[in-house]
Amino acid sequence: MLLTEVKESNVIDVFSEIENNIKGNLSKNFGEHTIKVNNHLATGAVKGMIVQDNKVFLEIDLRCHEDFKMNLASADLNPVHFLYGQNNHSEIGIESMQKTYALNEFQTAIVHHQDKNVFLNFKKNEHVKICVISVCMPLSTSFTTSDMNIHSLFTDTLKDGLFTYCGSYNLKIATQIEKINEIKEEGIIKKLLVEGMVQLILAMEIQHHQDDLNADTNSFGVLTKAELKKIQELGTSIKANADIQYSVDMLTNQTGIPAAKLQTGFKHLFGRTVTDYIKNIRLEIAEELIKTTDLNISEIVYSVGFSSRSYFSKIFREKYGCSPKSFQDNLKYRAVSA
Repeated sequence: MLLTEVKESNVIDVFSEIENNIKGNLSKNFGEHTIKVNNHLATGAVKGMIVQDNKVFLEIDLRCHEDFKMNLASADLNPVHFLYGQNNHSEIGIESMQKTYALNEFQTAIVHHQDKNVFLNFKKNEHVKICVISVCMPLSTSFTTSDMNIHSLFTDTLKDGLFTYCGSYNLKIATQIEKINEIKEEGIIKKLLVEGMVQLILAMEIQHHQDDLNADTNSFGVLTKAELKKIQELGTSIKANADIQYSVDMLTNQTGIPAAKLQTGFKHLFGRTVTDYIKNIRLEIAEELIKTTDLNISEIVYSVGFSSRSYFSKIFREKYGCSPKSFQDNLKYRAVSA
């Protein structure tokens, strides 16, 4: 097994160390780091950024050609690692310990070791996708009260200097990661949006850990992993085909998931009922069409699946605070005035 180690002496050096150790090519753009890899070790990319000076956000997507290990933020930085599996080929280990932990698709994990490095195992011929947020507290770096509280949640329960938790699955986090990858803005705007979403993912990981400790309160316990994944895919399909005239019965027949479970899944994953989710998706697509096309309001109404312009105007006003025509006219006025 080939061992590659990340021995960064401070948080900012993380990406340079990864670049050197997996022989990648690092590029930077407004705080966003991308390491492209195409060599005997792996093909793919490691990307992410430093958030609030002491959090390392990584998205790892590598097809491995050799066995190797990569340390996360070094033990000197006193990191707590929050991990999220995006497929079934991720494995976590701890330096000088024989035991490793499998991180499955949609599964969360939290790992902290006071003295030893935590690493990811990459195995030959496997495609590894994993999201990592490392909250670091080196002595040389100032930290906020909230960061100290994050550490205390886990360091207070250390056993032999070690805290390891592999949780249940959570598809909401997958949705947030997808939103990061869907950001169209560039530069400083993208940086700020990503930082906000990373903070949200971190909060979701911590909340999920608390929910697992009180598993009887989990409203999604009635749904299997396969059912949640089907509902997630259904949400994506609706977004891509918003003009179809959907009904709960139709979606139940399509997925084989009973209506009650379908509603529970949508509320868990998207925070909305099935009908509200479809309505909101159509409104968001309509808003984008008003901004980016010359279609008139009636054409937009029917292209996104609404059958009544008056109903569309009503719910558009409820969401955006003005009529769609006023929204469109204001955009045209601003374009002429610019």
